[in-house]
Amino acid sequence: MVKHSCLLTALLLALPLLAQNGKNELAFSLGVTASGAAINFGESIAYGVNFAHRFNEGNTQVFLEFPFVAEPSNGVSSSDTSTIISLASIFITPSVRVKFVAKKVISPWLSVGIGYGIREGSEFYRDEVRNTARYDSTGALQFGAGADFHIPLKIWFPIALRGEVRDFYSFTNPNFGTPVSGSGQNNIVASGAFVVHF
Repeated sequence: MVKHSCLLTALLLALPLLAQNGKNELAFSLGVTASGAAINFGESIAYGVNFAHRFNEGNTQVFLEFPFVAEPSNGVSSSDTSTIISLASIFITPSVRVKFVAKKVISPWLSVGIGYGIREGSEFYRDEVRNTARYDSTGALQFGAGADFHIPLKIWFPIALRGEVRDFYSFTNPNFGTPVSGSGQNNIVASGAFVVHF
């Protein structure tokens, strides 16, 4: 845990070094999640923040981005009384994003990266036994696609709108309290965002 905290701190300290006029983005997103887990999940609201730095001009642009998403409460449905009731997750996955036809009003993009996730199960299982293994961590792959909509709006900084779908695929299953098939979990997040360029 200390090693991962140091890595995250180093990344955050490096962000000001990337600050150059017009080459940075900060996106604030709100969306919903769907899970490809081996057990029934309910939807959760997903909150996201994403810092990105652009490396080049032109119609095809390459960004280094740091997508962060928090899913505060996915309900877990099961007839098995030894399962958790809910699951919360956060992911941060440094990624490379490629934006196409960047000078047009609508610019599609693709993103891929790898990072880290932390999950928290409910304090009690469905049978009211205390969950002694609430917290776990996992590696995560991020695959994303979306589009930026460039609008003529500027409030101190130019602002764009964004629609996106990202899958934060965790390498391991959470501790559901009962054995499940498979060894990984899809965490699909569909979001809308506004993006500040600076």
